[in-house]
Amino acid sequence: MINSRSRLKSCGIKKSRTFLYLLILLINAIDINGQKQLPHYNPDTDTLYSKCGESISEENKVSITNNDYLTPAIETFGANIFVFMLNKYALGNPSWTKISLKTLKNNLSHGFVWDSDGFEMNLLFHPYSGALSFTAARSSGLSFWNSVIFPFAGSLMWELAMESELPSSNDLINTSTSGIVIGEISFRVSSLFLDDNSTGGERFVRELAAGILSPMHGLNRLLSGKSWRIGRSQSRQEFSTSLSGGMLGLFLDGNIYQKHPHGFIGFQMNYGNPFSNSSLSEPFDYFRLNVGIGFSTHNTIIDLAGTGLLWGKNIKLFKNDKSLFGIFKNFDFLNTAIYRVGFTSVGAGLITKIPISNKAALTTTVSTSAILMGGIDSPYAEPLRRDYNYGSGLNGKIEIILMHNEFGKVYVAYDQSWIYVISGAKGNEYVGVGIAGTQIRLNSFLSWALEYLNYYHIGSYFEHPTLRRNNFAIRTLLVAEF
Repeated sequence: MINSRSRLKSCGIKKSRTFLYLLILLINAIDINGQKQLPHYNPDTDTLYSKCGESISEENKVSITNNDYLTPAIETFGANIFVFMLNKYALGNPSWTKISLKTLKNNLSHGFVWDSDGFEMNLLFHPYSGALSFTAARSSGLSFWNSVIFPFAGSLMWELAMESELPSSNDLINTSTSGIVIGEISFRVSSLFLDDNSTGGERFVRELAAGILSPMHGLNRLLSGKSWRIGRSQSRQEFSTSLSGGMLGLFLDGNIYQKHPHGFIGFQMNYGNPFSNSSLSEPFDYFRLNVGIGFSTHNTIIDLAGTGLLWGKNIKLFKNDKSLFGIFKNFDFLNTAIYRVGFTSVGAGLITKIPISNKAALTTTVSTSAILMGGIDSPYAEPLRRDYNYGSGLNGKIEIILMHNEFGKVYVAYDQSWIYVISGAKGNEYVGVGIAGTQIRLNSFLSWALEYLNYYHIGSYFEHPTLRRNNFAIRTLLVAEF
């Protein structure tokens, strides 16, 4: 089935793909970068976790304050009604808006199918809509676990009752499971801007920034009067951020003569201290997000990824190490010149830091996750009126970073995914990205980075020829750490 948001494009509101990506990035601050920026600013030293730990709003505790289920329920219901009415009366009254008790009965009796919406719509914008319902609940005072029902309920309502077309399995899964990652990260990041003790212009700017990053958070603060109510500042989780910019040379088909230069901008945030049990009491008390985009006249390269700790415990593996074992919830979206892949996953990970001296440390991260639902582009999926396959599978990641506080770091990382196709050209999809680089510290604020990246995509299909693609890239960046 085709969700209403996809009709925006067919109703004359066509924006460039780059603009749409940038809009999502600005609103969510969720992880993306032109290519996987896995190890750039990884939490590998204690100093990273003490840069920003001051004050701010009471909401930075992100703990439950009340049991207001009614407000997010009304807001989720109202958002669905608003989108439906907008399409029916302002955007051309598309055929799917012709709903009735008969279409509801048909949807209930027929059950769920796989839809043919666009790749970005299904794997990026649907999760964002789920994030709105989730943050409506979080900003109403509900805990993380008490909020997860709202993106599911909102999506279920839409799929069954708000369209005349058959309900979509992939929409329900993506909206619900990816929406909680985007929602929790955007809720916590927006909370960092808030300071209930501030007044005047500073207060206005803080509230505006929080509302842009998490619209439902901003709306509920307005409705509750928190936007102007003076209160006391509270402690907040430690975090560090990095901003990078530079050039990327993409070499197509592994051919050094087929170079496509790209500009690149990126943002990364590490939230919380993974090596402190006392600060890991709630889901997403530790998370990582990356935001980045590679752009040229030929194409735009987008990578979003967010991973949050659902449960974790510090353990001892060696004499002097610091280690965290945990269960993580992940959202990944990667659009390169050779493949597009997006998935929602959950799995286990181990982060270990081994001191080498008082200024140097070795940090390793290993994780494996079950891909609950993933999509990857394929030229053989056309009979389904889409250009990508759907399936489930596994993802594995490993990264190793050698860090020196004065000189910088060297690092390697590898990210591998396997998806067994459930809907589309039946077979197995394999995608991977590897990175090796060095980051040289110029001063306490700036660093210079040089990286090599390699991407590959292999599609092994039961009824079609095997697909093989491989690109590599070289990237140079100026990195500012805050």
